[in-house]
Amino acid sequence: METFRHNNRRNKKDFYAAIEGLLVNNKSMFFTVLYNAMMEHPSYVLLSDMPKERKFEILEDMLEFYEQHESYEKCAKLIKMKQSINLIDPEPKK
Repeated sequence: METFRHNNRRNKKDFYAAIEGLLVNNKSMFFTVLYNAMMEHPSYVLLSDMPKERKFEILEDMLEFYEQHESYEKCAKLIKMKQSINLIDPEPKK
């Protein structure tokens, strides 16, 4: 059982490393594929175990990319995604 957990953590790290590599090497393709996946299956984004801060970093990068390409409809949908993430995982009260 311990081996499974260890391999599962390593696989996640490998997966995230592959995603980062794609982001660096072909940002347009990465954002296109990611945007389409997010719109088809928003629950994967909303309920994933990726830290909220990392989700927001990626969404901000996507917003900047689509704003530069004047894809404002996509920007609006990404902003709604960020708002949905905040509804599910609100900021702690101070």
